[in-house]
Parts: sequence; structure tokens; C-alpha cells
Amino acid sequence: MLAKGGLSSSTFLIISLLALTVCSPQEAPKAKTPPYTQEPYAEISLNFNRALNFDTPKAINAIVRMENQYFETYEDSVSPFYGTLWRENLEADISGKKQYERYRSQMDDKADSMHCTIYAVKALKAGMGNDFAKLENAHRKIWGDREHAGWSIGYLLVRDWGWKAYSIIDTNSQEFAHCQRSFQRNQRYPVWRQPDIPLEAMYIRGRDDSLIINLLSEHEFGWGFSDQGYHTWITRFKTLKECNWLGAPGQDFEKGSSLPLFLRTPFLEYEDYASHVLIVPPLAPKTLSFNPL
Repeated sequence: MLAKGGLSSSTFLIISLLALTVCSPQEAPKAKTPPYTQEPYAEISLNFNRALNFDTPKAINAIVRMENQYFETYEDSVSPFYGTLWRENLEADISGKKQYERYRSQMDDKADSMHCTIYAVKALKAGMGNDFAKLENAHRKIWGDREHAGWSIGYLLVRDWGWKAYSIIDTNSQEFAHCQRSFQRNQRYPVWRQPDIPLEAMYIRGRDDSLIINLLSEHEFGWGFSDQGYHTWITRFKTLKECNWLGAPGQDFEKGSSLPLFLRTPFLEYEDYASHVLIVPPLAPKTLSFNPL
């Protein structure tokens, strides 16, 4: 039972149970709101790596190559990448199934289903190199065959790899009071019925914006999740980058108001969720100047 002023226990239970099902079909997808933009022709990272035991340019470039490949074919052809919920929505009716079969016939079985956590893990795996196998092993020891989640990987990055976690939250978040009490009590982000994540700081958007921007500007790569794990994303300096699981593999296959698969938003302007945890790798001593994007 939560103390007075937080979420009711029943409300928090429902939210948390949904959060623990990572990008599942049962989640109600958030409506994307401006100022997101498409990510075509993202710039390759040419920065020197400043992280310890993590190759940030390699992580970013793995994603950039995938995004650019997607957008190079978006208007005139199709990409092998598509959103998991886009497919599920199509397969809910006969005409949709035919559309999906038409897409697969063009792919020659090379289609690659994507959602937010798959996208973020692709970047993390590229940056961690051989250490990613160790992270996978640690994940199995705790959660068995369960899928990756933003909070589960975040917990291991902090516990075993020395990454630093920060709560970034709006005062109107439904978990604000609960998170604030947890931080004041033991400086942790509370994940329902899972290990809490140790925090370096708790920043409130609108009050601590300069501190948030300073933190983001120091890191070309960040691992993040929102609202107990409803959504997983990464950051590239001051930009939040995400995979939209409603995204079609090409313009010709968009359905209704579907958006492209990959989106980016200035972090402080991201409004889809109100509570975030950003987790960043430790940095080597600063010896070079950086020009954040």
C-alpha cells in the first residue's frame, strides 16, 4: 500500500502489470504528438569515444545505418524493418492479411519485426561488444527466458557495468509522489516487484532543465525507459530516438495515421510520457572537446 498522496495501490498495480509486459499487444499505444520528426539520413557519428567499456559511436552508427536504410526505401520501395503492432493490426482483418502477404512476398523472408526495446537493444549490443553476452547471461540468471525490458537491462547496466541512472520526471506524472518518496528514502527508482534501480539524481522537468541538458550533452548515448517500462528508447546527446511499433515498412503500406518506424524528438519536448529513467555509461577523463548535436 502506498502512502497518502501517491498512486492508489490498485491503480499502481494495473500500471505496473502492464509495464512488465514489454511492448505487448495489450498495451494501448500512445498517440504520437509533435514535435517528433522522422529520422531520414541521420548523421554518422564521427566523435571520439569517451565512455569506459562502451563504444558510443559504434552504438549510434548501428542505429543510424538501420534508420537510413529504412528511409532510403520508404517512399519508393519497402524496408525489411516493420513495427510489430503494425503487423498485428493488419492481420486482424482479411484485407490487412493480404496487404501483409504482399509485403512479405517482396521481402523474400528477410522481414525484421521491430519494437521499441528491440531497437534500443540493437544499439546497446553494438556498443557493448563482447560484454553484451555477459549481460545476456546475467539477465537469464534473474529473469530466465523473459524478454528484455528497459528497466531490466537498466538495472544490470547500473549494477554490473557502473552506468549511472537519473530519474527525469514531470510533477504531473501519476507516479511523481511515489518516485519522489523513494528517492528521498533511498535514492532509487521503484520498479514494481522488481529490483529498484539506484539513482544519481532526480530531475524535475521545467525546474531542472539546465541540469538535464548538461547531462544529455555529456553523453552521445543513453539508455532510457518511461513509465515503469511502458516504452524503451535511447538518446543521442539532447535527442530522444525511438522505434514506433506502429511503423509501416514503407509509405505504400501505411495504414490510416500510421507514422514511420523511427522517430526523434528533442528530449525536453518529448510529451508521450511524464516519467523517465535515463541511464548513461561512465566517462573517461575529458581530454577532447565535444560538439553535441
